[in-house]
Amino acid sequence: MLSIFPANDQRQSLRLQRFFMAVLCYVLWVSMGLGMYFTGMLSIPGEMAVPILAGILVTNLYFYGFIRSGLNKHFSDPSLTFSQIIVAMTWILVLMFGATESRSVMLPVYVMSLLFGVFKLKHREFMILAIFGLLGYLVVVGLDLLFHRDLFDMQTEVLRASVLAGTLLWAAVFGSYVSGLRNKLRDRNNELREALDVVNHTARHDHLTQAYNRRYVMQTLTSEKARADRTRRSFSVVILDLDHFKIINDRYGHLAGDRVLIAFSERTKGTLRGLDSVGREGVKTFGRYGGEEFIVLLPETDLGGAYQCAERIRYVTEDEPFDDVFKITVSSGVAEYRLGESVEDTLRRADAALYRAKDNGRNCVVADDTPTSGIYSLLTGDELAPNVVVGQF
Repeated sequence: MLSIFPANDQRQSLRLQRFFMAVLCYVLWVSMGLGMYFTGMLSIPGEMAVPILAGILVTNLYFYGFIRSGLNKHFSDPSLTFSQIIVAMTWILVLMFGATESRSVMLPVYVMSLLFGVFKLKHREFMILAIFGLLGYLVVVGLDLLFHRDLFDMQTEVLRASVLAGTLLWAAVFGSYVSGLRNKLRDRNNELREALDVVNHTARHDHLTQAYNRRYVMQTLTSEKARADRTRRSFSVVILDLDHFKIINDRYGHLAGDRVLIAFSERTKGTLRGLDSVGREGVKTFGRYGGEEFIVLLPETDLGGAYQCAERIRYVTEDEPFDDVFKITVSSGVAEYRLGESVEDTLRRADAALYRAKDNGRNCVVADDTPTSGIYSLLTGDELAPNVVVGQF
């Protein structure tokens, strides 16, 4: 069912809200005009009243349909502000032509329509509208001179035109000034938003590798623990350590070591993005744990799935040299969160598994081997006996 406002397009909804503000003004103006017409204060020929009302209705329905359909998005100003003001001023000109004696009452409404431009228009467009408004009024006066010569008063019309010219100029200058302030405020808000994005990024990411920093990873682990305790669905962590990384720093310098850390981070993030079967219900989080150590948080992932993920990272790390020079391997410790335990205990078990991986000769993955039910062998699917280390390839 078609709704008045689009459900998933905030900008289009805002444009339609502004449109209905203009429609409300039409309703107020028309109501005032009808009241003046039926009390004799507004003299419009009866044959003009119905076509004018019908025309106002049709043009507003057209603008609504055009915006609601999304066709307005193809224009530089999707709000169609300039076009809507031109149409509004034209209808008021038609009314003023038909109501010679009550024309002065309509002049404030005529100028008011120009102020809707503060939402979008620039200084040049305001000036064009002001010129259009003055020329349009002069056309109406000229038609009066032709068709209503007996009611025409040159002195009065010159005074009206002079006041209108000054008022339109003031409205255009004021409107463009307010519009300029809005644009500056919008630009400042965009700059502030960008600055906040930078601050948030810096607060969450490691400055070198652009992986998440330890602080953010710990916050995420705490949130994931709360979720796991609530849903009874566990998660796993993998702690990775680049083997013999100190040799690269000592032999080739810290800049070379930094390049390796950056490349390892990018390669690992790419690997995690490719593992769609891991953490289907959550977001995989990869961060720098400290120095050459990194950590991976895998929501909705058991020990076997985490082991498989760590093994994949180990493989892609060893498979191709970094910087076309450095042959790097990685050791990993894997642990699955046990409901109710602390995050520190989970990390402690993963860290202990990492140290066993180093003791086993490095370049391998070791899963936590402390006694617990529910740990299964990746290869056979059988329950493991206590103190058995999950596979090493």
